[in-house]
Amino acid sequence: MKLTVVVTTFNRAASLEKVLWSLNAQTRLPDEVVVSDDGSSQDVHQSLKRYADSLSFDLVFVRQEDRGFRLARCRNNGVRAASGDYIVFLDQDIVATPGYLDLYARHAKPAEFLVAYPVMLDERQSDALSLETIRRGDCAVVASGDQLGKVRSQYRKDTFYRFLRRVSGRGSRPKVRGGAFGVSMADFARVNGFDENYVGWGAEDDDLGRRLYKAGVKGRTVFLHDFPIHLWHAHSTGGEDSVNLAYYDRRMRAVARGDWRAPNGLSSPLDDDTPVVTRLK
Repeated sequence: MKLTVVVTTFNRAASLEKVLWSLNAQTRLPDEVVVSDDGSSQDVHQSLKRYADSLSFDLVFVRQEDRGFRLARCRNNGVRAASGDYIVFLDQDIVATPGYLDLYARHAKPAEFLVAYPVMLDERQSDALSLETIRRGDCAVVASGDQLGKVRSQYRKDTFYRFLRRVSGRGSRPKVRGGAFGVSMADFARVNGFDENYVGWGAEDDDLGRRLYKAGVKGRTVFLHDFPIHLWHAHSTGGEDSVNLAYYDRRMRAVARGDWRAPNGLSSPLDDDTPVVTRLK
């Protein structure tokens, strides 16, 4: 199995570097990492070139124009540039403990996506997590007992959701968490990827999850002792989520009727700008 990690980014080159070094410290290295940029004003390409040769995997950079928050399209761009047959999604603010990718590689199977729950660091913990610590594979050292307890609690919940679904034949949990899940290229393409009509913050991952379930692709968690770690940063949604939620409600009614392919997705992009793809290593 060839495993590609798609990392989306926008104007956070420093945290992106931490993510890539955490991937370099994996016990099962990715075969390829695609960094997909949503039109950063920072020169992310130049930043990546500084250390690309020191990484132990192939590295591809994809950049689309800045036309607002287009995370769904940005993720699809990463997959369009990918050559793997299994895709793991990460965001620019999520580092991974050393065994994280190995769990995907060992448990991946058709008609099933794998989803994790991240440790949520505070500002002090994020500042304390240095590049040197991440390179050593010790990124979990900053997590508190309470934070690790939340990971264990969510693991139990997601496992129970899966049990209920298997008993009842209904349900759409565990749900997709856009920056911490993996799915086969075939299953992702089957539902036409993320719906690029989600412009602005929110709901694109819930939409994908509901469509995957409707298409027969079920969720599971295997992430108890290895997991993603979310770096702290200030949040700003700009009030755009209300537009997406109205669209989400309309789409979920269509999905319930069996329309589980994204109208504008992996094979049918919404916008006419062509992303620039550069192979860095």
